[in-house]
Amino acid sequence: MSGTIDPDARVPTLFGVALTFADYLAARDVLPARFAAVADGAAHLFADLDAGLAARIEPGTVLVAGHRTGHGDDGAAAARALAAAGFVAVVAASFADGFDEHCLAGGLAPLEVDAPFVFHTGQRVRINCEAGTIANLSSGDRQPIRNVTELLLARLRALLGA
Repeated sequence: MSGTIDPDARVPTLFGVALTFADYLAARDVLPARFAAVADGAAHLFADLDAGLAARIEPGTVLVAGHRTGHGDDGAAAARALAAAGFVAVVAASFADGFDEHCLAGGLAPLEVDAPFVFHTGQRVRINCEAGTIANLSSGDRQPIRNVTELLLARLRALLGA
């Protein structure tokens, strides 16, 4: 994050399709440790959970998971691989220590909601960080974003601002 931030910049509304997981999705579940140093980590996302999943991921995907998302080693590599694959955000009930920072460093919005289970794989998602809401466009459910602060919005504006 460097340079002058346009005072009129806003975080654009993000749209995507949910890819959902349960609680305790480890960084090594996202990107197995043996691929952490590989140049194209995106091609190996979720390899130990579903060997063919990385090939089916489309740009604009939103990772949705439960509690302690991203725990364990290699969180930075996992976040970089998610960003390289075209993920736009990581939505979770809670993040493991530091994983939200790894997401931001990788160019992803790390957002917390109370009930990520209202999203299911394949459902369309609209994320409005400025309004502090995430909507499931497939079901109509809405969730407030729990961790939206002025500091996070400023960082997202610098990162994604339009």
